[in-house]
Amino acid sequence: MGKQQSGFNGGFSGRLGNVVGYNWRGRWCVRTLPGDFHDARSEQQLEQRRLFTEMVRFAGSARRVLRIALDEASRNVGLTPSNYFIRMNKECFALQDGELTVDLPELRLSDGPVAPVAFDAPQLLDDTTISISFEKNPLHRNCSQDDEIYIVAYCPEYKAFDFSDATARRRKQVVFQLNEAWAGKEVYLWGFVVDRAGRASQSLYIGSGVLDFSAAPEYVDDEDVVDVEDGASMRGEVSSADSEHNPDADRQDAVRGGGKSAARAAPFS
Repeated sequence: MGKQQSGFNGGFSGRLGNVVGYNWRGRWCVRTLPGDFHDARSEQQLEQRRLFTEMVRFAGSARRVLRIALDEASRNVGLTPSNYFIRMNKECFALQDGELTVDLPELRLSDGPVAPVAFDAPQLLDDTTISISFEKNPLHRNCSQDDEIYIVAYCPEYKAFDFSDATARRRKQVVFQLNEAWAGKEVYLWGFVVDRAGRASQSLYIGSGVLDFSAAPEYVDDEDVVDVEDGASMRGEVSSADSEHNPDADRQDAVRGGGKSAARAAPFS
């Protein structure tokens, strides 16, 4: 039975004859009731249902990311961010022996017209901190230096997503502290840009690797620095001239962005 909302001229919820009223994103909508449905329950049909259920569950694990990355794009076509994500990535999902498999390098997390950035190879500052420098406007398109850069990480073992705080395009470097439980685990990374209007860029797959800082060199010399303001990358030669540096303090200086600080860096691969 339908329930009237806000008087005679308002919307309604529930069934009224052969239509159903409902509220979606603050708007009152109606849809027709489905006709007679014959559920064949064939093996192929059941397989597709299982696949769709798993895709919905996967999209749910990325819900916080998708609210930022796909909010504007999904609104433009009348979908939720999760539904837009599934429609955009359906070719990336499959079932193998009843388990969901995902082509993670081909996965797209954001969609839109905003000018992208070009990400450099990630570097580890410790077991859960990643530094990624980027070229702020490689395609030389109109953009704002205040556009926000996000890095997204996915850990297959925990089947969970995490994402960085927003970093302004002008800063040219993101330092991302991940979940401490992910230390030693394989992680996949993507990045995207969001402008002030909430529009996003196309997401870019950055790569995958293991969060293992034990591969860090003993010391990085004065020419190999982390410059959060200017986006300098870590490319210096390894030196053993100074064995009394404090790597923990170095990493903290880099995270705070307090100018140039020598820091150990391990490859993320």
